[in-house]
Amino acid sequence: MNRAARILSLDTTVTTPDGAALATDVTVADDGQRHPVLLIRTPYGRASVRGMHDAIGLARLGFAVVTQDVRGRWDSSGAFSPFQSERADGAHTVDWCASQPWSNGAVAMAGASYNGFTQWLALAERPAALRVVAPSVAGPDIRSAVYEGGALQLGVFSSWTLGIGALGSNLDGDIRRAAIGALDTWPASIDHDHDVLARISPNWGRWLSPDGSGPSGAVLAGAPGANPDGAARRLASDGAVGADGADGAVGADGVDGAAFADADLWGPLDATPALAGGTDVAGYHLAGWHDLFCESTIRGYTLLAGADEQTAKRQRLVVGPWSHATMLRRTTGQLDFGVTAQGDFNGLVEEQVAFVAAGMAGGDVPHGVRVYVMGANRWLDLDTWPPTRDTVTLHLAANGRLESSPPQTTGADHYRHDPTDPVPTSGGRTLHPVLPEAGPRDQRAVEERRDVLVYTGEVLAADLTVLGTVRAQLTFASSAPVTDVTVKLVDVHPDGAAMLVVDSIQRVRATPGSTREVEVEVGSTAMTFAAGHRVRIEIASSNYPRFDLSPAADQTVHHGGRATSRIVLPTYAGSLR
Repeated sequence: MNRAARILSLDTTVTTPDGAALATDVTVADDGQRHPVLLIRTPYGRASVRGMHDAIGLARLGFAVVTQDVRGRWDSSGAFSPFQSERADGAHTVDWCASQPWSNGAVAMAGASYNGFTQWLALAERPAALRVVAPSVAGPDIRSAVYEGGALQLGVFSSWTLGIGALGSNLDGDIRRAAIGALDTWPASIDHDHDVLARISPNWGRWLSPDGSGPSGAVLAGAPGANPDGAARRLASDGAVGADGADGAVGADGVDGAAFADADLWGPLDATPALAGGTDVAGYHLAGWHDLFCESTIRGYTLLAGADEQTAKRQRLVVGPWSHATMLRRTTGQLDFGVTAQGDFNGLVEEQVAFVAAGMAGGDVPHGVRVYVMGANRWLDLDTWPPTRDTVTLHLAANGRLESSPPQTTGADHYRHDPTDPVPTSGGRTLHPVLPEAGPRDQRAVEERRDVLVYTGEVLAADLTVLGTVRAQLTFASSAPVTDVTVKLVDVHPDGAAMLVVDSIQRVRATPGSTREVEVEVGSTAMTFAAGHRVRIEIASSNYPRFDLSPAADQTVHHGGRATSRIVLPTYAGSLR
């Protein structure tokens, strides 16, 4: 295109088949040519998105940049219910983009977080003009983003919903003031802000209750300062099982306790069935190891790359050492990962733009996987994720030890889980409006609590690189019929600092007084535990306010002898040089 051409900004509207008017801006060169279209749909205001994505710069590169307020947000009409309209509205807008006089008929979608989820939902409708998606920190299934291991990601979705209610140009004044007030006292407001949340998001009550019957006691009564007995009665009855009676805790197959009941809510918000057979749409998937949607993003890449070899060559996965709020930055949490982690210096922005351009033109795109190995602080290129790997198994033993061989002596460690005094969230995969920040943080203060079990390995004689999905397998008993198991993987530095690497939760259904095997998918990571460091895991039953709370319980972790409690680390033996 002629780089000297004027750049036009067009203010227009896309009208959906049911009559909703979606406020839409177009930024395009005034050169009389037809251009490939880059579409970004957002609930956060199209003006902010234009600046974030440098719409004028992209127009000078040859794109027609279309930004749109989703239904019910900012200047778009209709009612906003999170994710509910993005499938049909997104596909309709793709078709609209392809038919405009400034369009050459090829459309790509881009954006992060909610703006990324809009891409997956539009893609599920398979609009013919959609050639490329570039979802950052977002995946194909909304339910698996709302819940983790059967527990509600209470922190992010309560604060996010309040933020949606507090910010926007088309909001009710009373709702806005109530949302701002609840945010100002968050997380203390979580126990009593449900009316506000329900006014902002009509399906909030259904999010709280896996069976769709209404808010569960895990949230309403289980928060600090509330009545734990009420929480126990409510959650034990319906908080962690599906309507079919299935066990709310399962292993590594990815199905969790939010399970299957409210299919009319979650079914349309899952693009997986529509894309299971593969697609020729190219995808650039960007994630962060400390991001709450890391696993969701990896699942999306795996879904599109897994159909066949040709499909895999249309997909690219990049995972850096970032949290949701620190994407492409060099520092996350309490660690500095170096200049190569910073987007200005690692070429990822340019790579993404080139990928989108090539994909829309039907050309070859860079494919494969690029991950940032924390600890070693360097990028590693792989053909696929996860790579071929070995495993190292560390077994829980007496006196808080992790041992490479199964201990012969049997033992057990006990703690009391009290939902009125839960283990506080300290870093990890969060997006909270208050400190502490997300990502790697020193866990020593948390480890001093009596309701946290700590197991530590020997000092490493050589580097140990963990690459893939970490899993914990525990022999566990609880006095409650429904409870939670949280597991953290921690890097212990020579000076004693205990830096969080990755952690997760599994909601389980137990028979009080009986042991059962519990598997916790701790999460995916790329981490070098350097020589002189030690591997540590922490076990508890709460991580608040990141997750909602289960009833009070006496918990026991068995180890040694026939007990199989252990952490399984996928390891990488290749060179990082």
